[in-house]
Amino acid sequence: MKRLLVSSLLLSAIVCTAQAQNISGISPEADQTANAAADFSVSSAASVPLIKPIPQPEPFFVADTLDLASANPAASAVVSTALALPLEATPEPSPEPTPRFIYSDRDDYRWQLGLGVSFERFRSSIYSASAVGTDTSLTYFLNDWLGAEGDILTFFAPSIGHGEHIKLVNYGIGPRITWRRPRWEPWFHGIFGGSHALPQTAGNSQNGVSIQLGGGADYRLAPRLSLRLEVDYVRTRMFSQWQNNGQGALALVFHF
Repeated sequence: MKRLLVSSLLLSAIVCTAQAQNISGISPEADQTANAAADFSVSSAASVPLIKPIPQPEPFFVADTLDLASANPAASAVVSTALALPLEATPEPSPEPTPRFIYSDRDDYRWQLGLGVSFERFRSSIYSASAVGTDTSLTYFLNDWLGAEGDILTFFAPSIGHGEHIKLVNYGIGPRITWRRPRWEPWFHGIFGGSHALPQTAGNSQNGVSIQLGGGADYRLAPRLSLRLEVDYVRTRMFSQWQNNGQGALALVFHF
């Protein structure tokens, strides 16, 4: 009797198990190869990130811009206009001024004004004297080696008969030929003009002819200033005869 009861219960359990498998739609053969664990992609664990991304900070000006635009539209327009304006361009350097004259490796000027002191040993059949005076010259250069020069020299000497002082003036114009260098400027000139002498002597004119031939050198002290040393041979015709004399000068030359 017990064996019959145990067999009935065992048979009932087998039938119930078979019915449960048929309800779930899984055959016994498929059930043997199927994975008992649930698919990972459909589980809640798949939605959890393994590496947490680092949050990126927002630009600091975004909030300020939004606040500015919402609080004051006019200020937003000003900001937009300022951002739209082009950056201020760097001003171009002004071009170098055109030099008045170019020679050698240095710019220079066409005009030269010389102011200095002069000395002449004047000898004639009427009177002779050593005279000291002034030297004034003005030169305009036509090119890098040729200029037109005007020259005036005055001389004063001790008194002669009746307490009268000797006064001489030599003046004229002529060419100046120069060799221009950065520092030294040697030159040669020829001045053709006249002379005037005091005191007047009996039977003689105060005026005569003057020819001045010589040269010198200028040393450039500054762009507009030079020091000049000059030596000349002077031939004059006064008192109805020719005189042969010499003179020298030391001057400052201004360039402009």
